[in-house]
Amino acid sequence: MSTEMLKDALDFDLIADVFVTESIAASPAELHGQLCGYLASGVALPLEDWLTMVVEFCDIEGWKEEASRSAIVELYTATLTLFQNGEYALVPCISDDDSPLSERGTTLSQWAHGFLAGYGLSGQKKDLSEETKQILRDLANISGMKAQMEALEENNDNEADLTELVEYARLSAMMLYSEHHEVNPNVDHTKQSSIH
Repeated sequence: MSTEMLKDALDFDLIADVFVTESIAASPAELHGQLCGYLASGVALPLEDWLTMVVEFCDIEGWKEEASRSAIVELYTATLTLFQNGEYALVPCISDDDSPLSERGTTLSQWAHGFLAGYGLSGQKKDLSEETKQILRDLANISGMKAQMEALEENNDNEADLTELVEYARLSAMMLYSEHHEVNPNVDHTKQSSIH
């Protein structure tokens, strides 16, 4: 599957539509952040465990629509493939560039919050490098900026600052992941049709 197609599976609006269909009040950005944080910590996360986490995170009994479950599986497989293929093409699942700055900023804060939660849930807390600790502190700062993000005014300076923050979060997640995992350019988790 091409990198662009993989990134399409991480589309915020796509996951937001799933949340609407399933009557989920949680944030799609936070859910994706949690997945990224868990994977970046170096702990394996089998698909079935991820699906269990999603149901708990979203506070639902199960899926109303099979298409919803499929979209969540694709979110997982695309994220894992983008982490592993060495192209550094992973993008946070946040509101796209057509959305107001305040919305993009708020969803970035939610993603950062989810990332820290996922990293914490993985139980990976010992022997963290100074660089890892700094990244986690920075993501905690981004997570704590929700109020400022909600008040972001549309201007070029804010646009540039937010773009820089998104890029920092994206590259930091990839870097943390690559600390624990070998890059495998041939991997494509979306090809695994059956779930073990």
